[in-house]
Amino acid sequence: MDIEKRLALLQNTYAASIAETVNTYDRLKVLDTIVARRKERQAQTAPFLNQQLGIETVEDVFSKLSEIYGCANWFVEKTDDGYIATAVSCKLCALSKKMGGANPCYGWCLDPMFAMITAASAGKIDAGSIAVESTLMAGDCCKVLVNIRIE
Repeated sequence: MDIEKRLALLQNTYAASIAETVNTYDRLKVLDTIVARRKERQAQTAPFLNQQLGIETVEDVFSKLSEIYGCANWFVEKTDDGYIATAVSCKLCALSKKMGGANPCYGWCLDPMFAMITAASAGKIDAGSIAVESTLMAGDCCKVLVNIRIE
Protein backbone atom coordinates (compact mmCIF):
# COMPACT_ATOMS: atom_id res chain seq x y z
CA MET A 1 0.00 0.00 0.00
CA ASP A 2 1.47 3.36 -0.93
CA ILE A 3 1.95 6.14 1.62
CA GLU A 4 -0.99 8.27 0.38
CA LYS A 5 -3.46 5.39 0.69
CA ARG A 6 -2.04 4.47 4.09
CA LEU A 7 -2.42 8.07 5.31
CA ALA A 8 -6.01 8.27 4.02
CA LEU A 9 -6.84 4.99 5.75
CA LEU A 10 -5.40 6.24 9.05
CA GLN A 11 -7.26 9.56 8.75
CA ASN A 12 -10.56 7.81 8.06
CA THR A 13 -10.03 5.33 10.89
CA TYR A 14 -9.21 8.17 13.30
CA ALA A 15 -12.33 10.16 12.30
CA ALA A 16 -14.52 7.06 12.65
CA SER A 17 -13.07 6.34 16.08
CA ILE A 18 -13.80 9.86 17.29
CA ALA A 19 -17.33 9.78 15.84
CA GLU A 20 -18.02 6.50 17.62
CA THR A 21 -16.62 7.86 20.89
CA VAL A 22 -18.68 11.07 20.68
CA ASN A 23 -21.87 9.13 20.01
CA THR A 24 -21.11 6.76 22.90
CA TYR A 25 -20.55 9.71 25.26
CA ASP A 26 -23.83 11.21 24.06
CA ARG A 27 -25.77 7.98 24.67
CA LEU A 28 -24.24 7.79 28.15
CA LYS A 29 -25.33 11.42 28.76
CA VAL A 30 -21.77 12.58 29.56
CA LEU A 31 -20.86 14.36 26.32
CA ASP A 32 -21.22 17.90 27.70
CA THR A 33 -19.09 17.06 30.75
CA ILE A 34 -16.38 15.46 28.59
CA VAL A 35 -16.33 18.44 26.19
CA ALA A 36 -15.95 20.89 29.12
CA ARG A 37 -13.07 18.90 30.62
CA ARG A 38 -11.34 18.58 27.25
CA LYS A 39 -11.63 22.34 26.73
CA GLU A 40 -9.84 22.99 30.03
CA ARG A 41 -6.97 20.68 29.09
CA GLN A 42 -6.67 21.99 25.54
CA ALA A 43 -5.61 25.43 26.75
CA GLN A 44 -2.75 23.72 28.59
CA THR A 45 -1.65 21.47 25.72
CA ALA A 46 -2.05 23.92 22.82
CA PRO A 47 1.43 25.52 23.10
CA PHE A 48 3.05 22.08 22.99
CA LEU A 49 0.94 21.01 19.99
CA ASN A 50 1.75 24.23 18.18
CA GLN A 51 5.45 23.65 18.75
CA GLN A 52 5.28 20.01 17.63
CA LEU A 53 3.31 20.87 14.48
CA GLY A 54 5.22 24.06 13.60
CA ILE A 55 2.11 26.22 14.01
CA GLU A 56 2.85 29.93 14.29
CA THR A 57 -0.19 31.69 12.77
CA VAL A 58 -3.96 31.49 12.59
CA GLU A 59 -3.70 30.22 9.02
CA ASP A 60 -1.30 27.48 10.15
CA VAL A 61 -3.85 26.11 12.62
CA PHE A 62 -6.44 25.54 9.92
CA SER A 63 -4.09 24.43 7.13
CA LYS A 64 -1.85 22.10 9.14
CA LEU A 65 -4.71 20.39 10.95
CA SER A 66 -6.50 19.90 7.62
CA GLU A 67 -3.34 18.42 6.15
CA ILE A 68 -2.64 16.11 9.08
CA TYR A 69 -6.14 14.88 9.87
CA GLY A 70 -7.69 15.19 6.41
CA CYS A 71 -11.03 15.93 8.00
CA ALA A 72 -12.43 19.40 7.27
CA ASN A 73 -11.46 21.26 4.10
CA TRP A 74 -10.74 24.66 5.65
CA PHE A 75 -10.42 27.77 3.50
CA VAL A 76 -9.03 30.81 5.37
CA GLU A 77 -9.65 34.36 4.21
CA LYS A 78 -7.82 37.37 5.69
CA THR A 79 -10.08 40.31 6.54
CA ASP A 80 -9.39 43.83 7.77
CA ASP A 81 -9.86 42.78 11.41
CA GLY A 82 -8.87 39.11 11.35
CA TYR A 83 -9.87 35.96 9.51
CA ILE A 84 -12.86 34.02 8.28
CA ALA A 85 -12.32 30.26 8.10
CA THR A 86 -14.86 28.14 6.23
CA ALA A 87 -15.20 24.40 5.66
CA VAL A 88 -17.89 22.91 3.43
CA SER A 89 -17.11 19.27 4.18
CA CYS A 90 -15.96 17.35 7.24
CA LYS A 91 -15.47 13.60 7.61
CA LEU A 92 -15.99 13.76 11.36
CA CYS A 93 -19.39 15.47 11.09
CA ALA A 94 -20.53 13.13 8.32
CA LEU A 95 -19.50 10.02 10.25
CA SER A 96 -20.97 11.28 13.52
CA LYS A 97 -24.31 11.95 11.82
CA LYS A 98 -24.31 8.40 10.42
CA MET A 99 -23.47 6.91 13.82
CA GLY A 100 -26.19 8.68 15.81
CA GLY A 101 -25.95 12.42 15.38
CA ALA A 102 -23.90 13.51 18.41
CA ASN A 103 -22.01 16.76 17.88
CA PRO A 104 -18.20 16.34 17.80
CA CYS A 105 -17.50 19.91 16.65
CA TYR A 106 -16.48 21.59 19.87
CA GLY A 107 -14.70 18.94 21.91
CA TRP A 108 -12.71 17.42 19.07
CA CYS A 109 -12.31 20.16 16.46
CA LEU A 110 -13.22 23.76 17.27
CA ASP A 111 -12.15 24.02 20.93
CA PRO A 112 -8.72 22.49 20.24
CA MET A 113 -8.24 24.82 17.27
CA PHE A 114 -9.31 27.85 19.30
CA ALA A 115 -6.81 26.96 22.03
CA MET A 116 -4.09 26.61 19.39
CA ILE A 117 -5.04 29.94 17.78
CA THR A 118 -4.95 31.69 21.16
CA ALA A 119 -1.58 30.14 21.99
CA ALA A 120 -0.11 31.14 18.60
CA SER A 121 -1.38 34.73 18.64
CA ALA A 122 0.98 36.22 21.23
CA GLY A 123 -1.90 37.75 23.18
CA LYS A 124 -3.66 39.33 20.19
CA ILE A 125 -6.49 36.77 20.15
CA ASP A 126 -8.39 35.48 23.16
CA ALA A 127 -11.39 33.17 23.45
CA GLY A 128 -13.78 36.12 23.16
CA SER A 129 -12.23 37.06 19.82
CA ILE A 130 -13.28 33.79 18.16
CA ALA A 131 -16.87 33.10 17.14
CA VAL A 132 -18.56 30.17 15.45
CA GLU A 133 -21.11 31.40 12.94
CA SER A 134 -22.20 27.90 11.85
CA THR A 135 -21.16 24.24 11.91
CA LEU A 136 -21.67 21.40 9.48
CA MET A 137 -23.67 19.54 12.12
CA ALA A 138 -26.46 22.11 11.79
CA GLY A 139 -25.77 23.94 8.54
CA ASP A 140 -24.19 23.77 5.11
CA CYS A 141 -20.75 24.96 6.27
CA CYS A 142 -18.58 25.46 9.29
CA LYS A 143 -17.67 29.12 9.60
CA VAL A 144 -15.35 30.60 12.21
CA LEU A 145 -14.65 34.31 12.68
CA VAL A 146 -11.34 35.30 14.28
CA ASN A 147 -10.81 38.92 15.29
CA ILE A 148 -7.33 40.24 15.99
CA ARG A 149 -6.99 42.79 18.74
CA ILE A 150 -5.19 45.90 17.47
CA GLU A 151 -3.04 47.58 20.11
